[in-house]
Amino acid sequence: MESSVLDPVDAQIVEILRSHGRISWRELSDRVHLAASSVAERVRRLEDRGVIAGYSARIAPAAIGRTVRAVVDVSLVPGDQADAFEARLSARGEVVLAAYVTGSADYTIVAECAGSEGLDEFVRWVRADEAVARTESKLMLRSVVG
Repeated sequence: MESSVLDPVDAQIVEILRSHGRISWRELSDRVHLAASSVAERVRRLEDRGVIAGYSARIAPAAIGRTVRAVVDVSLVPGDQADAFEARLSARGEVVLAAYVTGSADYTIVAECAGSEGLDEFVRWVRADEAVARTESKLMLRSVVG
């Protein structure tokens, strides 16, 4: 990705697309006060530069049976097993975010599971992994931002 500061119009386009990814060219052009063709060209350039990395749908977890959300902090055993652990973790459908972090844990994982049984199964799977030394789980009661 090209690293440069966005001009004010591109920054405005990016902010609008962050929350309204399916907005029409016409509505987007009205919001930034440019012709739709100019907006389309700016978006294409933002995509080419890697500023816009892709588009996705936000799915309501409960609508697909994932009624429990949790944060699981994971500490690995000493050694060089991180790449293998990350590969195994990326294959799990419950994982909506996994980050290598600083602090007392090596990873913070956000998982959406099918009820408490699904969370129990996921945490047991993580704890059984050969690379994992310790876990700490926190049930998310509600999202405040995001």
